[in-house]
Amino acid sequence: MKYVLNLTIAILFLAACAFAVRAEAPATEPDAASIVKRMKQALEPARPSVRIMTVKVNSSGGGFAAQWTVGQARAHMNDADSMLTVVLKPAAARGIAFLANEKPGAGVIEYSYLPAVRRVQEVTPVAGYEPFGGTDFTYGDLGFVSLGGQEKLDGTETHNGVKVYKLEQALANNPLFSKAVTWVATGTGLPVERDYYDLEGKLYKSEHFEKITTIDNVPTIMKIVMYDVQMGGSSEIDVSSVTYDKQAPAELFDPKHLSDAANNSVWKTNAQ
Repeated sequence: MKYVLNLTIAILFLAACAFAVRAEAPATEPDAASIVKRMKQALEPARPSVRIMTVKVNSSGGGFAAQWTVGQARAHMNDADSMLTVVLKPAAARGIAFLANEKPGAGVIEYSYLPAVRRVQEVTPVAGYEPFGGTDFTYGDLGFVSLGGQEKLDGTETHNGVKVYKLEQALANNPLFSKAVTWVATGTGLPVERDYYDLEGKLYKSEHFEKITTIDNVPTIMKIVMYDVQMGGSSEIDVSSVTYDKQAPAELFDPKHLSDAANNSVWKTNAQ
């Protein structure tokens, strides 16, 4: 009987030790694809929204070279996620528009409208690297996060005072960049910084995501700054207002109506 009791105690002791080892084992890091998917969900919440933003172009010598007021509407309709960005002010740039429609299984189709040419054009993959209206942001920077980028996880670290995942992405066949490095906050899933390297491997542009504010329970980036490291100067996007769960009219997301996007009444209920 004593032998059985001692054996039972030994078994219970070993079981307790095994449980303690399991409890103390570090959590497994998510893979790169899961981190990018979470970042996409954080940047593109599944709720319609309307926002007003100020876009500034800063010269290399300091001061503003240009400043615009921009409206942006996001929605899910016709089985697609859509994002429209249109210049509202000043009059000389009013009407410049960019529309991205993302449909599962069909990818992203992007359109641009320039009042000077009065024509809606589909944005080709190469044209996606062109600057939006003379800013340091490309059309691609204003579109959706891609989930097919083959990112590699380089572990976790502290970057700009935030605990982050570090992701590195080789950009094969890219006409401008050889790779991109992105730091993603482990807490919110939002990006903290993204650096782009030129074809010679030198740092070219650095994008910083700042001023995180929780609006209607959604952590929202209120400021993005894109630095041109090689040429100097920068461009920034400052969000002045965001309204979630506000459904913009369907015509805003139809390429045929891009020429009239700046005149839509949806912007009048937000501060311009």
